[in-house]
Amino acid sequence: MTQAAVPIPVQSFRPQPFGPAQVAYRGQLPVRQQTAELERRRLARELHDGAIQEVLAAGLAIDLCLADTPVGVPMRAGLEDARRLTASALRRLRSCLQDLREGANAPDEELPDLLGRLSVRHPAGQLDVNVEITGPPVPLPPAVRWSLFHVASECAFNAAVHGGARRTVIRLSYGCEAVALCVADDGHGKLKTLRKIIRGEVPGTGGGYHTGLADIAARAEEMGWTLRADRSDLGGIAVQVLLPLPATCNMQGEAHG
Repeated sequence: MTQAAVPIPVQSFRPQPFGPAQVAYRGQLPVRQQTAELERRRLARELHDGAIQEVLAAGLAIDLCLADTPVGVPMRAGLEDARRLTASALRRLRSCLQDLREGANAPDEELPDLLGRLSVRHPAGQLDVNVEITGPPVPLPPAVRWSLFHVASECAFNAAVHGGARRTVIRLSYGCEAVALCVADDGHGKLKTLRKIIRGEVPGTGGGYHTGLADIAARAEEMGWTLRADRSDLGGIAVQVLLPLPATCNMQGEAHG
């Protein structure tokens, strides 16, 4: 005995309009984003025109005192400690200023894509930038990606402007336990001076004088990275940043391999 199929009525789906509360919330999102952006800009201005200038002035005053203090005087050791502290504070403040200026609307790109921007068009002009990537990529937090991108951009810019480099190679290496970023150039930069700037041992560093190098040194210190400068295989300077990977990244990197 067969049974006749019972037809099931088909109802068309009609999306329901948003309720008043949903419409109000969606309308508030652009306002909240604009308010947050205005607040970031206000904080950036206050930081640049206030705290940074005051710490810079304090550092310059300490330099003047050091110039008038003979070597061997007990007070000199205290002044040198104060100079190191103000230099470190200035680097940290400028690093915070950079974070505020970047804002929260930066595109979510992976590090190889970010570095690829430099090989297409670098702001230093005719600098030839090549990017080499080795190892299976591992996901990195946005703050880490952008920090490494700024390290590469600043090193390449510094090599072209201050070192007269015509060629730069950015090498990004993914390992099982760490990620290494190396920026090598063929310029004629002074390695000893660069190392002193990174360590904050050059008077006035950070106040518009080698600000970028001081910023990346501060960022590397805050992130717990290892930053070093050596001679490159291209004949110029190679700046390398080494950052350890957390255990979760290690497992993901091994899974890709």
